[in-house]
Amino acid sequence: MKSLKGKVVIITGASSGIGASLAKAFLQREAQVVLTARRFEKLQEVARHCPNETLCIKCDVTDTKDRQNLINQTLNRWKRIDILVNNAGSGMYGTLESIEENEIRNLFEVNILSIIFLTQMVLPIMKRQGQGLIINISSIAGLVAHSDKVVPYISAKHAVIGFSRGLAMDLHGTKIRVNVVCPYLTSTNFFDSSVGAHEMSDIIERLRPQMDSPDQVAQGIIEQIFSDRIIIFPTEMSEKAYHKFRDL
Repeated sequence: MKSLKGKVVIITGASSGIGASLAKAFLQREAQVVLTARRFEKLQEVARHCPNETLCIKCDVTDTKDRQNLINQTLNRWKRIDILVNNAGSGMYGTLESIEENEIRNLFEVNILSIIFLTQMVLPIMKRQGQGLIINISSIAGLVAHSDKVVPYISAKHAVIGFSRGLAMDLHGTKIRVNVVCPYLTSTNFFDSSVGAHEMSDIIERLRPQMDSPDQVAQGIIEQIFSDRIIIFPTEMSEKAYHKFRDL
């Protein structure tokens, strides 16, 4: 694996789950990591368990001023941005007709629009540097319809895949690369905070013993980010799930 030593990495949604595990994985490889999420106290808790110095910045990725503050503080501290990990996201479960319009709009704000806008802000910096890496966290749901009652979520995650592929094409010939990560089921509090969490709680608890851990997903991402593949399946289970559902 190429060295990550000294690389400046921004990770959104870093207060728990895959984001928190990714922060530790990057820091173990001597990167300089910016942890960002809405819950500042949770970021500080994650930072206390990280092996090296971090920068914690409170940020709602759907807010323009917060995104700009995130970029400004990172540049003030380390003068560059080498890797952006768009990990922040939210879930949704329920029949399409049962979900409120504002809930669907918020899902798309978090899961795809924030990714587009934050990437838009980082690209000029990476172009000036002459290199960079954008890592977008999607899902198996971005490639296949893996479950019922998740239409808006599947739609948003498909958009993340489309955005990543289009961006990779636009950046072809530059030294700025794009990865899009497709985990399957990961044992985090993601499901507890999703719209429709109560309705799917029994299903999730039944499936939880079969889920990947956030550390397994983070390790799989780290091991593959220097590959030439745009689509990354971080674990064996995620790749098997893709092949299971793709012809349905």
